[in-house]
Amino acid sequence: MAGEDRLTALLAQAKDPAGTLGVTGIDFIQVLDPAVQTQLRVFFFLNPDELDDPIIATADLPVDIPSASVEIQSLSGGLRIPVVQATYQSILVGGRSRTVLDLTTAAPGDFSLYQLTLNTTAPPHLPDPRIDRFFNGLEFSFKQGCPSPLDCKPPDLDCPPEARVDFPVDYLARDFVSLRNALLDYASQRYPNWHETIEADLGVMLTEVMAALGDELSYIQDRYAREAHWETLTQRRSLRHHARLIDYPIDEGRSASTVLEMQVSPDAGASNSGGVFVVAGSLVWAPGDRPIPFEIGPGLAARTMGPPEQYWVHAAWNAMPVHVPDASQPCLPVGSTELFLVGHFPLDEHLPTPPANAAERLRFWEGRWMLLQTQPQDPSLPQRRHWVQIQEVEPTTDPLCLDAADQPLLITRLRWATEQALPFEVCLPDLSVHGNILNATAGETRSEYFATRLPETPLPADVQLALERQGPLDEIRCQRSLLYRYSLQQAETRGLGWLGEGAVAQPELELQEVDPTTLDPRSPPDFWHWQSTLLDSTGLQDHVTLEHGTWRRVIGFQRLGETIVHNDYASGAGFTLRFGDGEFGRIPDAGTVFRVRYRTGPGVQANLPADAVTQLAHPVNGTVSFALLNPDGTPAALDLATTAITNPFAITNGRDPQPAEEVKQLAPEAFRALTFRAVRPEDYAEIAERLPWVQRAGARFRWTGSWLSTFVTVDPLNAFELSPERRRELAQLMDCVRQVGREVFVRNPRYLNLDLEICFCVEPFAYLGQVQARVRDALLGAPPPGFFHPDRFTFGTPLKRSALEAAIQAVPGVKGVEQMRLRIRGVTDWRSFDELILTVGADQILQLRNDPRFPEQGSLRLIPRQAPTPKEDP
Repeated sequence: MAGEDRLTALLAQAKDPAGTLGVTGIDFIQVLDPAVQTQLRVFFFLNPDELDDPIIATADLPVDIPSASVEIQSLSGGLRIPVVQATYQSILVGGRSRTVLDLTTAAPGDFSLYQLTLNTTAPPHLPDPRIDRFFNGLEFSFKQGCPSPLDCKPPDLDCPPEARVDFPVDYLARDFVSLRNALLDYASQRYPNWHETIEADLGVMLTEVMAALGDELSYIQDRYAREAHWETLTQRRSLRHHARLIDYPIDEGRSASTVLEMQVSPDAGASNSGGVFVVAGSLVWAPGDRPIPFEIGPGLAARTMGPPEQYWVHAAWNAMPVHVPDASQPCLPVGSTELFLVGHFPLDEHLPTPPANAAERLRFWEGRWMLLQTQPQDPSLPQRRHWVQIQEVEPTTDPLCLDAADQPLLITRLRWATEQALPFEVCLPDLSVHGNILNATAGETRSEYFATRLPETPLPADVQLALERQGPLDEIRCQRSLLYRYSLQQAETRGLGWLGEGAVAQPELELQEVDPTTLDPRSPPDFWHWQSTLLDSTGLQDHVTLEHGTWRRVIGFQRLGETIVHNDYASGAGFTLRFGDGEFGRIPDAGTVFRVRYRTGPGVQANLPADAVTQLAHPVNGTVSFALLNPDGTPAALDLATTAITNPFAITNGRDPQPAEEVKQLAPEAFRALTFRAVRPEDYAEIAERLPWVQRAGARFRWTGSWLSTFVTVDPLNAFELSPERRRELAQLMDCVRQVGREVFVRNPRYLNLDLEICFCVEPFAYLGQVQARVRDALLGAPPPGFFHPDRFTFGTPLKRSALEAAIQAVPGVKGVEQMRLRIRGVTDWRSFDELILTVGADQILQLRNDPRFPEQGSLRLIPRQAPTPKEDP
């Protein structure tokens, strides 16, 4: 019977044909009528009449037995329940005949448990040996038919555990070595007979496995604890998550952008027409130890939908001469917004396709950027450049200037926006207009392919697999969603390009589904769109986001000719694509193949001086990725089409990602510094000054009859007045932040137009005219900005006599300032400037343009006097 329970052994008596039926036992006791509770029925495991020594004979059934042979005793100390009648009889249960004992008691029992014991029928009524003693004396309740919330199954036996022994080990162990030593110390005390502490022993192997798991768990706990706190975090993804909790957007940097001026060969294009298309995405390089790539076009968006954009250039637009209307006034003054070209531009033969009419031909230049560049004949004068966007083109003639055929000279008037007015004076004979201007963005486009799980068709070798991880737990389905991640391979070392500022910044990224067999884009195109966060995305939208860090191979093993690779979070550098979880963003179908194109981001490394981007081929390996097309779409020869390319201006707008320490310093208090609602006048002024072209702003409340209205005035940067576009932009911004029911009006600033007369003495060794010109440049010239440059004076800025005299005195050849007189137009008459400071109102701006076209906006009169030559001593 070893290993067998007693009930199984008892029932086995009936299964062995050669065995004996020696004993039976009470199976259970049934209360026949729960309402009366005096009728009991006792069931047996084996019928009592089938034993070798039967308790009763089958032929005698039903048969009564003495009631004294049945004993019912309360287990809680209650009275014994007398049995009135005891009868053995046979009944059918489930189609099988069973012999039972029916009992009738004198009264029902209470709610306590009772024990029923069957004794012999003959006195002294001892326990019947034919009923196994372990299954005799069964416990039951008279109230078993009453409703009860308790489980009828008896509780399991509660064996008390052995007393724990606190063995003295190192509970501060956290790394592999200390944990291994602590486990071995414990084993030697808990199992003193274990002496095989060698590496080959199974116990040592398990000890080292547990020590390794404990070491990894300790590392994970430490890392999680560090990344959970603002002061100790080290990973940029943790920094971004913390900053997002307080609505602080981390600056991911910006790809540098510039304009390139291209010189086209007259032999370019089909039939030597002189014109070609430059394809967006063509590469140009800045040579150096680490060459910096630039791609033609304003960004990756120029190649996202359909074929890449194309930009037309023509040899006739390389350097167009400027017409000088009046030889006595050969200079274009500061603030000019138009000039005249010699000849009519553009001509029909300069365009890729013949225009339908003259208006269509002129519209080809409207909105085009052009470069104004001087080439002074005097080598001591600096070369100056300024770029403008053409708004109006007007072909006309100059009847007072004749060409070689004695006909009125053909000229073209170009006009550009007020915001791009000339910041300096240029000499027209030295000026030329360059029309082959191209936008360029720093970085190099990379394309990669990856798939979500293995599709049914075999994949090419260059298609990677996206990483699979478990997503959030769905409490309703008790299942975790699937998260796909893919790390941009080049972003870890070369960065990722971003364009835009602040909340509108976007990565240079394009994600598109492709055919698994040919890797060609699907038709129609199926793009997935980047979102800064997926919290606003639904489970049906094709949205993807970017996470900081790189997931890649961490370790690999060779097992039975197969490489087992473990991919995990490996570096905090770079970026990783993360798809949705079905709740926030759609989960891509298994087997979907994607093509991701992105532009690398060199950051501040792309901030280069002028004339630094000059190479069409890679400076190291000589590869060329500069595509030109003829008007008919055929490729054009690069060596015959291009003579030179360069960046005319210094590149300064490239930025690296915001340092972590700066984020930790600024983010906690950023919500206090940057508000998005205006209540006080100071709020309106502060929000208006966020516009990049606003130097300073002011606001005030005025009662306008029935309510308060807000009047906002701004001082535009590098300009004297607000253009309609800027006025509209400012009005829209104020309308977004104003209070409900509070109207906001944009007003021009109040200018104090100053007329100034300065009398100064010139050194005897200096030329009077040269010193006078130098003083005028010091006060009005640019660059560098003169003393009266509009950006030096804003609301309430006073005019200090000492600062004005210092600016004049600093000019070489000036001996001293003798007298200054001034007049504020429309306010005061001429008077001597004797006070130390000329005070200006808080809502006023001092203005002195000295522009003959706008004499009412201030003038400057210089009166130089030559100092006498000192006499020599005899």
